[in-house]
Parts: sequence; C-alpha cells; structure tokens
Amino acid sequence: MEVKDWYKLTFQIESDSEDIIIWKLNDLGIFSFSFEYLIKNENKKEVNIWLPINEWDESSRNNFEEIISKLINIDDSKDKFFDWSTIKEEDWLTSWKKYWAPELVGNHFLILPYWINLDEKFKDKKIIQIDPGAAFGTGSHPSTYLCLEKMDNILFSDKKILDIGSGSGILSIAARLLGAKEVFAVDNDYLAINSTKSNFQLNFGNLNNLNTYLGSFNEVILKNQLKQFDFVLCNILAEVIKGMIPNIYKCLKNNGEVILSGILNSQKDEIIKILIQNDLKLLDVSTRKDWVCISAQKTSDPTKL
Repeated sequence: MEVKDWYKLTFQIESDSEDIIIWKLNDLGIFSFSFEYLIKNENKKEVNIWLPINEWDESSRNNFEEIISKLINIDDSKDKFFDWSTIKEEDWLTSWKKYWAPELVGNHFLILPYWINLDEKFKDKKIIQIDPGAAFGTGSHPSTYLCLEKMDNILFSDKKILDIGSGSGILSIAARLLGAKEVFAVDNDYLAINSTKSNFQLNFGNLNNLNTYLGSFNEVILKNQLKQFDFVLCNILAEVIKGMIPNIYKCLKNNGEVILSGILNSQKDEIIKILIQNDLKLLDVSTRKDWVCISAQKTSDPTKL
C-alpha cells in the first residue's frame, strides 16, 4: 500500500479574510484546512492547509503562494509569510484530529467526529457522526451550517431527497435523520462518493435508502432519468450552481423545493435572478458571515404540463 505524506502549509491572516480564503480553497478543490484564533491577537487567525506531497511539486506550491498572496494583498518577498513543513502518513490523523470538536448546528443537530465520545448533555440531539478522511472538511463551513440550519426547520418525513455534491455525506445523513424516505447522492469525485457511503454506514449501520451516483449532476440526471424529488440540496460553489438550475427545476416535482448554499453574498442577486428565470419561486434567504443560503420552490404551471 502506498504511503502518502503531506505538506502542511501555515500562514496568518486578518480574521475578516477567512471567508475569501475558504471560498478560494473550495474553488481549488482543497478541503483539508483549519483556522485557529491567535490568543495574543484575536484580529488574526492562523491558517493550516494539508496537501498530498505526491500531488504538489515546487511549481504548484509556488503558484499556490502567488494565488493566496494576491487574494489577501500581501508581499511575501518582504517577509517569510508562508511556512511549509512535512507530515508523515502515520502522523496525519493526529495532526488533523486535534482541530476537531463537536459542533451544535441549529436547534437539533450535533456534528460529532466519530472518535469523540458523546457527552450526556447532547443525547437529545440528532447526532451526525463524521469521518472526513483526508479529503473533506469537518462540516463547520458557514455554507454547510446554513444548509443544516435550514433543513432543521423542514419536515422531511417520507420525502425523496437529492443531494448534489454530497462530499462527506453530511446533508444526506441529516436528511435521513429527519425522516427522508430515500436519498440520492451525486458527486463527481469518487473519493466523495466513498466518503458519503462510509459516513452513511457509520451513522445508520447500513446503506439502506441511499443511492449514490458518480459523475457531474447534469450528466447523471439525464442518464438515470432522476426526477420527482421533494427536495434538492446543493452546497457547492455558486459558479457551478448557475449551470445546474435548469435541470434542478426539471428534476423537482411540483411544489418541490431546492436549498442552495455555497454562495457568497456578492453572488446572491445573480443566483436569485436565474432561479426566477427558471420558474423557481424564491422562499427564503439566510446569511452567515459572508455566505448565503437560498431556498426556492417549483410551483405548478399548467402551461408546462
């Protein structure tokens, strides 16, 4: 079995730059990262990013430094801003796990790292156990939080759910905990599909009522004729969401709802405009930090039947 070692990249940012860093890391397909408050200066945070050594040569690392430098407007030539170190595979989990802690979301959810014992005071919560492996985050991203918070106030009992960009499977698990009858999870990354199935198994002891599909959403929907969903959940980047909205409309049943997250506040108006253009009625907009969650509904239209 191949041993995978890691680069750990560390640098400091102003606290108000956290959201734009998260957005860029997601845009680049980087999901193994953490932010730590600095005790001596609460206006700054330390960013830690883990990258597989065999995928990041010197040129790639230099390019990445340039991207981050331009993003937050710093000049690394004046001072050593980026600190690179290496971590052996056997030290990976120890390095990663120390940044995890149980997290309450909304009124009923608790995201629980699988290796942490449940505290008695949380036994009345809906527990989402997560093992992200080395490829996915903890579920504490503001866009994930917003999506779970929105789901917390919806009746999913006996509903048919589609989770687009399932990642670690956190939204699929939440839907099933809320009573969903059948969950369909789509992702274009085989690691994500494996993670979705693994975490679903971790929470329910089986894969009953879970259907997974590897590939892009638009291709999967057409190939498998997936339709008549009560709810569509989509927590990915806004630029990707825009091209999916016409097919999201098609796969919803009449009066079905879509919950979109992963959208920056500056992108909100454009997404709402596209939803309306595709006959999806705006229901709600919620925000957390600079991130937005939008819900909309497919209303019956006799002219389209």
